Amino acid sequence: MDENWNENKLAGNSAEKIIEFLINSMDGWKCNEFGVETHIKDIKDNVQKIVNPITIKIRKMPDFVVFNEEKKIAFFIEVKYSSNSEKGGYLFKYLENYKEYWNGTKLIIVRQNKPHFLWVDLDKINESMKKMKQVLGEWKASWDFGEIEQDIKTLFPDLKNEDIEKATKRITPKE
Repeated sequence: MDENWNENKLAGNSAEKIIEFLINSMDGWKCNEFGVETHIKDIKDNVQKIVNPITIKIRKMPDFVVFNEEKKIAFFIEVKYSSNSEKGGYLFKYLENYKEYWNGTKLIIVRQNKPHFLWVDLDKINESMKKMKQVLGEWKASWDFGEIEQDIKTLFPDLKNEDIEKATKRITPKE
């Protein structure tokens, strides 16, 4: 197991809770957990044992589905925490899976540096945004979203600045 796995899991879980707080802080919006982590233990166990298109789709379920009944809006959200965003790309795994299996997914990036909350419409990503980068002897996908990366307030214009400030205080500080 990666020696930083536990620490990275904490940062990722914290980022998800921060985004859930922000969405639920807005009138009319409801953020519901959706990822495989929140489903029945038997399903979680079985998708680890069997590898086929169905289990891959289940394992790559976005973190949340959000609804606004008044505005008749619903979409999926995948949350990623990034501590490497200032290094010229995001080292995110599996983005192609969300695009392939979960159309309409919005990626929300929680970062240590400003702006702290960005989003990308994963239906708009393409291979030209991905470069392979060697990190600690391993080749990883590094994503540069360019113009499609936007501030979270363009996705959620009703977000209050004071709620964003509260959420920002919960992001893991730089060491």
